[in-house]
Amino acid sequence: MENSEESYNEPYHPSIDEELAGFDDDVEKITKNLIGERMGLDVVSIVGMAGIAKTALARVIYNSRSIIDHFDVRAWCFVSETYNSRELVLQILKQITDNHRSLIDHHNEYVDVDLLYYKLWVCLSTRKCLIVLDNVWKVQVWNDFQKACFPDCHNGSKIMVTTRNEELAMYMRLHSDPYSLPFLNDEQSWELLQKKVFQRGNSCPLELVNVGQLVAKKCKGLPSSLIMIAETLSREREASLWLKVAYDLSSYVSDKEMSMKMIQSSYDHLPDDLKPCLLYMGLFPKNYEIPVSDLLKWWIAEGFVQCIDMLNPEELSEFCLRDLVGSNLVVVSKTGSNGKMKCCIVLDQVREFCLRKITEEKFLQLIVTYSYLAQPEEQRLCMYIQDRTMTSDFKESDQEFIVHPKFSMLDRRNPFRLLNNLKLVRVLHLVDIYLDNSLPTAFQSLPHLRYLAIFVKAFDFKWVSHLLHLQTLRVHSSYIMISPAIWKMSELRHVDINEFPITIWEEDHILLHNLKTLGMCCMTVADMTRKFWDKLPNLEELRLHINEFGDNVSDYSNSELMNLDIIFPWRLKCLSLSEIFLTDELVSSIAELEHLETLKLSEIYFAGEKHWDLSDNTFVQLKFLKLHRVFMTKWSCSEESFPCLEYLVIKSCPKLEEIPNTFAEIMSLRLIKVTDCSYFVGNSAVKINEVREDCGLEPIQVHILKKDK
Repeated sequence: MENSEESYNEPYHPSIDEELAGFDDDVEKITKNLIGERMGLDVVSIVGMAGIAKTALARVIYNSRSIIDHFDVRAWCFVSETYNSRELVLQILKQITDNHRSLIDHHNEYVDVDLLYYKLWVCLSTRKCLIVLDNVWKVQVWNDFQKACFPDCHNGSKIMVTTRNEELAMYMRLHSDPYSLPFLNDEQSWELLQKKVFQRGNSCPLELVNVGQLVAKKCKGLPSSLIMIAETLSREREASLWLKVAYDLSSYVSDKEMSMKMIQSSYDHLPDDLKPCLLYMGLFPKNYEIPVSDLLKWWIAEGFVQCIDMLNPEELSEFCLRDLVGSNLVVVSKTGSNGKMKCCIVLDQVREFCLRKITEEKFLQLIVTYSYLAQPEEQRLCMYIQDRTMTSDFKESDQEFIVHPKFSMLDRRNPFRLLNNLKLVRVLHLVDIYLDNSLPTAFQSLPHLRYLAIFVKAFDFKWVSHLLHLQTLRVHSSYIMISPAIWKMSELRHVDINEFPITIWEEDHILLHNLKTLGMCCMTVADMTRKFWDKLPNLEELRLHINEFGDNVSDYSNSELMNLDIIFPWRLKCLSLSEIFLTDELVSSIAELEHLETLKLSEIYFAGEKHWDLSDNTFVQLKFLKLHRVFMTKWSCSEESFPCLEYLVIKSCPKLEEIPNTFAEIMSLRLIKVTDCSYFVGNSAVKINEVREDCGLEPIQVHILKKDK
């Protein structure tokens, strides 16, 4: 029997709890997991960032008639950061039994905690229970309770959890996957805002609709922001004020400090090595979508991420970003066709918190202690120049910039004028402006560069050969002057230069152990030897144009690919090939790459029947296959050709008749995306999905587009 008379320490948000809009689907899905046919104990976790209404949603579900009728007893516990196991057990006992007073002696001290655990275990094992653990922060909560007092008696009992931490939710998972609470879309945001501003079912006046929808959009799908801003809008219902609110939202949020405290609690729980990574992201402009591939390299270049145990910096930096996303402080805004993170953003409240923290902790005045980057006594300011609204009290000569001219105050005609005195700068991201011939001189004064991305008419490797700490080199240029000096830059990890020639160099002692990615390079078949690739022993990603035809790509009879064994670096995980004839010999060489996970083929030609037959080939680890302008008519493969494939992307393959039906038998397949192909190719993708469903296999996503979005 429930004890409703007893009070317990739990926050109540009446403005949120009384009425929610836009959560009907979420309520239905979570309720279904709680009252479904599964009789074993299960944990249903609701995961999301601060302010996204996890607690409010859980409260609506907890108080719904279907839940009340389904469970014998219910208990709601606010766990909080200052977790005390005795108090938490007692909270539950107070709500599910009338005899809890016998557990407290006359000195108001708890009896032995093991007795409390046993009492709770007995109560929960005899009835169908729903226990809510709201606002869980620590693994220890689950470790303490799972075996001690949450018995699995197959009586339909369930545990509902709210947390900001996705990794923690996965740790507590028994059967059901954690439910990630999404942001409200624009329509849902406007629905919620209207309900809060216009009470008792009153509708919004026509003259306020457009500006009201703009305010809702600016709240970025956060229910807490919508509810707080509704208080301001309900007081003065004038279009001019609402427009002012829309463009200065943060000034009108009534409970801004509470929002900052919620973010502070998430920040405090971050490991120390993640905190500078988050603060760094706060220095980007509002609403800027940060490219993930660049961000991870910038973190490494700035010294925030270094090698730990067997993980290389790239792997560790990706784990760091996933942890920030899992903590709901960073949001993934775009994903690639392969399902990987492509862009991310920091929401306005988190960014504002970061800017405060940067000032409080003097993040712009970090003392470098990484011996291989700089001397310990050297002071290096870390600042991202973004717009004219950002000011600094520091002298220009003392500042070290993470330079990105898209947001900076740099002179676009001569960005190096401001950099002449910045000896410790590590990151220059200048691919958005065309640089003049002052480039070679400017680089002489920047010996500490670790990341360099530039756009120039002509580029000579000699200009950067003295940058011995350089890790990433990206160049957009019409003319590349190759020099053996590049191969003496032993710290290089990523080289991305459009169409640059690469040849064998004679010095046998030169090995680039750190080089992970290389592209887009051109080389001859004769140069693709084991001797050459052995000089790049850890190469994992290669974008390659095999220079075999010159300007006559139609002359297949002269192809050296027909006559020589093709050798690729054996550690390759990602391979991109363009403008070649695809021979059986070449395909066999690719299939022999045991670590290959991604294969991208672009501008690919066939001789004779234009039939790509893979029946005798197996790509053992391939997960992502992209075909762009592959000029084949027929395509066949066996069910063993792609045993691990997850993503298939086909773009602008006008002659292809259909996708082989054997793809329906690939258990791991998750998505087929078809763009600018014939109707028959798209239809074959749909049929593949239908066959899977008829066979009882997991359905896949099928995207058919006329042009890339």
